[in-house]
Amino acid sequence: MNPDHAEVAVIGYGPVGATLANLLGQAGINTCVYERSRDPYPLPRACHLDGEIMRIFQGVGLGDVINELVEPSRGMLFVDGEGQPLFDYEDFVRDPILGWGEDYVFIQPELDAALRAGVDRFDCVDVRLGSEVPDWREVPARWVVACDGAASASRRMAGIDFVDLGYDQRWLVVDVMLSRPVALPDIIHQVCDPQRPATFVPSARNHRRWEFRIDEGESDEQASDPENVWRLLSPWLRPGDGELVRAAVYDFHATVAATWRRGRLLLAGDAAHQMPPFMGQGMCSGIRDAANLAWKLRAVLRDGAPEALLDSYEAERRPHVERCIELSIEAGRLLDEPAFPEPDTDDGERWSRLPPLTGLFQGAGEPAPFPAGHQARQPTVEVDGRRRLLDDVAGPGWYLVSDGPADGGGLARVLDATTLGDPDGWLGRLLGGRAAVLIRPDRYVYGTAATAGDVGELLDDARRRIGLPPA
Repeated sequence: MNPDHAEVAVIGYGPVGATLANLLGQAGINTCVYERSRDPYPLPRACHLDGEIMRIFQGVGLGDVINELVEPSRGMLFVDGEGQPLFDYEDFVRDPILGWGEDYVFIQPELDAALRAGVDRFDCVDVRLGSEVPDWREVPARWVVACDGAASASRRMAGIDFVDLGYDQRWLVVDVMLSRPVALPDIIHQVCDPQRPATFVPSARNHRRWEFRIDEGESDEQASDPENVWRLLSPWLRPGDGELVRAAVYDFHATVAATWRRGRLLLAGDAAHQMPPFMGQGMCSGIRDAANLAWKLRAVLRDGAPEALLDSYEAERRPHVERCIELSIEAGRLLDEPAFPEPDTDDGERWSRLPPLTGLFQGAGEPAPFPAGHQARQPTVEVDGRRRLLDDVAGPGWYLVSDGPADGGGLARVLDATTLGDPDGWLGRLLGGRAAVLIRPDRYVYGTAATAGDVGELLDDARRRIGLPPA
């Protein structure tokens, strides 16, 4: 491709930008990525992702590669200052209804490398490392997506302010690489200590993370001084147990950009929103942004959908992000005022711990038929004697799971459930007695058809909401 005639420019090559570049590359969109650094950031930052994010990686052909890098996360426990259990906030161990486990931990430089290697597969994506973008307005592309972080120069250049959602705290983040076996918990600990609230995260392999809230009178230098850091770690570790690879003070904010689009500029990830880390949804939310935006850009650039479709990106993602921020703040406040919530159970019918999307779905503006707006179940099915995840059978794009032969209306690939083996009975649970379920490219359920005669209306409704003419 000629990068001076890119259809989409991506500014920033962290996990959000790299995921978006993979999705656009898979769609054959001429894309140019600009990244000011020549090398990936070498230290761990984000360390948690969930089953939906693994499903997105699966969708761009990187599920197996990244599955080798991640480890299952086993839960979250709230304890008092002496380490005595108070309550489980969330049972992380559930049936893998999305085709993947509920939660995983990872080491970010490894994830960054895998995502960047994935982008190398696509000739239509040009990556320019060491390229600073002083002004997004001068970038030669039809659309520009700013994935350049919380301090986004693109957002500031566009004059877009952050809306403060009322949470600001200073925390010391400490990363240690263990050098020998240490008896540490294998689940996340939230320490409800009025003297020093803290979080412990057992990350992948030998990586462990601690976060300590900083007192009002402490300076950043005092907090991050190695002697102070090892004093804070002393209930958990001794200096000879591992290497201190990072001790840095961060401001935990809850903010959302006032608008996520200005003309041809779109914001994604930390450039559009920030949240405290207590639910581990910061990076996950950014990657959901990428998945939502990628299929809509393709619809505009390849399928003839109107540019107004891109306005649905913020309309769908913003309320979801704001609810994730609320949940993160609620979890953080439990460190100060433990509320002893009702324990979760392994509810096989529950679709997600997170809320559904609202927006481009069947019955939008009305009470949507369950489960529109939720991630679709992803069962394992049998095809020609082989077990495969359903998304892999469908491929990228829209697909329709039907209880018999059907026509995809020029929009969706049809998977006739009567021709697929259902070894676990989950394909039947996806259909739930309906004639068909229509699934969007980002794997959210668009809507359902009660009878075979309703399938055409379902597909026409989807085309209409996207802005495509009838088939």
